[in-house]
Amino acid sequence: MKQYKFYDLMDDLPDEVQMAVREARKPFGAEAAKRWGLCETSEAYEIDITQVYPEPRFTVRLNGVGTLPRGDIQAVKAKSKNGKSFLCTVFVASVMGCKDFQFEAVEDGAKVLYFDTEQNERNTAALAKRVYSLMKWSTERNNECFKAYSLRSAAIAERLPIIERVVRENAPTVAVIDGVADLLEDFNDVGQSSEIINSLMRLSAENDVAIINVLHTNKRKDDSDMKGHLGTLLLQKASDVFEVKKNDGTFNVSESDCRNIAIPDFSFSIGADGVPIWSPDVKTTKGEEDLMEVLAKMNTIFEGVPDGFTYKELTEKYMMEAAVAERTAKNKIKFAKDSNIIKVDGKKYVLVDNDPI
Repeated sequence: MKQYKFYDLMDDLPDEVQMAVREARKPFGAEAAKRWGLCETSEAYEIDITQVYPEPRFTVRLNGVGTLPRGDIQAVKAKSKNGKSFLCTVFVASVMGCKDFQFEAVEDGAKVLYFDTEQNERNTAALAKRVYSLMKWSTERNNECFKAYSLRSAAIAERLPIIERVVRENAPTVAVIDGVADLLEDFNDVGQSSEIINSLMRLSAENDVAIINVLHTNKRKDDSDMKGHLGTLLLQKASDVFEVKKNDGTFNVSESDCRNIAIPDFSFSIGADGVPIWSPDVKTTKGEEDLMEVLAKMNTIFEGVPDGFTYKELTEKYMMEAAVAERTAKNKIKFAKDSNIIKVDGKKYVLVDNDPI
């Protein structure tokens, strides 16, 4: 019996099938190969200097400054019970159009997913109701623009796959992971931490979603670094890092690290109904907190080093001590000099003997 190859029968196929076959036989370009996961060559990842790459697609703006860009990961950090989840509800509501906190949503019809790994279902439901209250939605029915999930009862190994599946199915504008440390067994394990952060970066890029990750800072009062190797990697990879500090019932928010332009500091408090409300007048308190934080870092850095450091040395020391980017370290050094914490003596920076002004 004669053996026929499929393509010998092409002329007998309908025209539309022949066209589809011809298209399928065409070689893949680098972009198509990368998109379909069929190519791991360097060409698929090479930067083409002749191309115009898009600017960050921010999801919200404050005083004209954009933040929480799509396709990237962000971090919210604070001590335990210092308002991290409340800040996330502020961001979530603002992205979906709430104007109570002076933010401006960039797009209409934004969708948000909220994954709570720490709280039980009742507490996660209470958090969701705060969002509904800010949005002035009825709680008689679910709103498709916002979905909340309580993952506390899920096995650790199941949590990230659940998040990945839900993100791909819903195509959200923003996703919040309230308790990113609960996605792995040991947040001090370099391998596990790297795998989680890489997975989240890939998930954000492939689905064009901003992923906000909530993580505790270390327990020491004067230590604002995010905990473990997970925190170190998250700091390195996040487009924005927001810190919340509580002072006499007011939650003060600042952007400690940013790849673009940092938004202005802002504050909120909690109303009698448990829902966040805007608090505009806290600049002095925030300035005092910044001063004490930088003072503590500088005292640690200069301990036992009376001769001081060159600018380059001090920048490197501050980056290591505070776990911040180079630009942030330089800004803190300028702040310390302007605040009379340090001074230039010859070619080196030294501590000022008297208390800062």
